[in-house]
Amino acid sequence: MKIAMLLSLIFLGGLLSKPLGEFIPEKDVKVSKFHRGNQGKKAPKRVYIKSFRAFFEVFEEATASTSARKNERANRTTFISGTKTAMGVQLQGVDVPDFQKLIDEAYNEFVEKLRTEGYEIITAAEAGKTDYYSGWTKKSGGSSSDKQAPGFVMVTPQGYEYFVKGESANGREKSTFTDTSSKLSKDLEDAFVAEVTFVFPFVNLDASSSSFTNQSSVKADLGFRMQAFMNVQDNVQKNSLSSFAKGIGSAGIGQLLNTKVRFISGHMASAPLFDSTTELKKDVYFGDVFQESKIKEVTSAEATTAFKTEYSQLLMVSGGETTIASHFAAANHEKYLKSASGSMLELIDSGISNFYELVKD
Repeated sequence: MKIAMLLSLIFLGGLLSKPLGEFIPEKDVKVSKFHRGNQGKKAPKRVYIKSFRAFFEVFEEATASTSARKNERANRTTFISGTKTAMGVQLQGVDVPDFQKLIDEAYNEFVEKLRTEGYEIITAAEAGKTDYYSGWTKKSGGSSSDKQAPGFVMVTPQGYEYFVKGESANGREKSTFTDTSSKLSKDLEDAFVAEVTFVFPFVNLDASSSSFTNQSSVKADLGFRMQAFMNVQDNVQKNSLSSFAKGIGSAGIGQLLNTKVRFISGHMASAPLFDSTTELKKDVYFGDVFQESKIKEVTSAEATTAFKTEYSQLLMVSGGETTIASHFAAANHEKYLKSASGSMLELIDSGISNFYELVKD
């Protein structure tokens, strides 16, 4: 009877476990470990989940342009019109309910794996009594927001509560400029603090222009992926949302998002005594999610020649612009969900396994 039960548990564990390889190559995962003073064994078997969220890109836009100019000759003037090429690509085939289901399943798996190993999950009500969270705002998960990163929808799990430093007038959640999570661990008597984030873009836009060829163009490369990191500062989104890496040196913790599963404990000069972080070395792409792989728009300038006369001429230029989608990227619903779910569960499994190993060291 005991043997049969043991075999059943092994079989069940095999079903729940998602080792790296099917969706995320092991070589593309980076594990950072820091363990001082045997902190992992000293810390209580309690975990507070400070953040658990996923960002799914649903829209990206970019614009390229050239300026109008004129070429003077002895008996004529050639006017070269300016160009403007704008592209807005919107995701189709998946929607917010799909994103919500993905984050709910990932969160439930995360919590269940911790509880199976005997870890108690600290509630937001208990964490809210700490000095660390004095003046912070408690929020309930289970809703989506498109205010946290341009072009992305952020989702948090249903039944989950978390704290934010505050919110801007447009609903953008505020955070600390530097990483202070170790102070929270200290206030929770050195309990482990977990942070989990996933970032999923679907397109790269490249905007370019040339006064030599009198053209402007925008090219879209469709590719669903789990992204290593992004910079959500509004002022770096000039041509395309793919320019996340620009300005990274000046961005604070509130502007940088990286895909990770992290556990910390203890506090030492604003740094943790224990840190187990599992993240990506580079973006991981998933194939066959989109039928199309590339979209390109090109605008060429028009040239008008006016022969000179004795009377003056008036040239008028007018125009307008909108920021709606010009193209739609249809995703294979099943493959999109399978890729997102599989990669999230693999990273969770790897992150928790690395955490357990470091605790035992």
